[in-house]
Amino acid sequence: MKASILGVAAVVCTMFITSCSSLTPVNEATEYSSRSFILKPRAVEAQAKIINKHANLDVTPIEINDEAKSMVVLNSVLEETNELFSGFLLKEAETYIGTPYRYGGTTRNGIDCSAFVRNVFETFNKNLPRVSADQAREGFTVSTAEAKEGDLVFFATRGRGRVSHVGIVHGRNKDGVLEFIHSSTSQGVIVSSLNDRYWGPKFLYVKRVL
Repeated sequence: MKASILGVAAVVCTMFITSCSSLTPVNEATEYSSRSFILKPRAVEAQAKIINKHANLDVTPIEINDEAKSMVVLNSVLEETNELFSGFLLKEAETYIGTPYRYGGTTRNGIDCSAFVRNVFETFNKNLPRVSADQAREGFTVSTAEAKEGDLVFFATRGRGRVSHVGIVHGRNKDGVLEFIHSSTSQGVIVSSLNDRYWGPKFLYVKRVL
């Protein structure tokens, strides 16, 4: 049983890295969580609530079937895979730190914000549009509180609320404020914070594309 679960995990990890198609629910007992590709079986949640409710009563323990157990293991593997993937993505992004900004540039000799984002994601077989405004149409919006490493953060640097700049969520500083890695016009590829006097007021929203 353990070997078969590990086999399934290996196949799922391979699919996640090489494909961006979402999984299709196999039955009504399965639903998606807010994190892409993470499955949450309602049956397992229901069984857990029943067990907790009667934990101190003298009743026969409820046994969770093998399918439900397998789903729990699969959820755990996929969650760890997402975290590993985001980590690899950020390591790739960090190799660009110090690269100068160049409008329309797409290489390490000079690169603009949207090309930087596209190049990093392209390394992991995730294709994004070339322009930041088009990249903003990908994925779905998440709050800054829910934002995770690898999400995209968008700004309106030219006013009027229109997307004109993009970066990749890099993590949070010691105060819990969101940080992002991006190609800025003045300093090239750097890590900035949302509480920055320049970037804070220009922030629009965060999108999850993975």
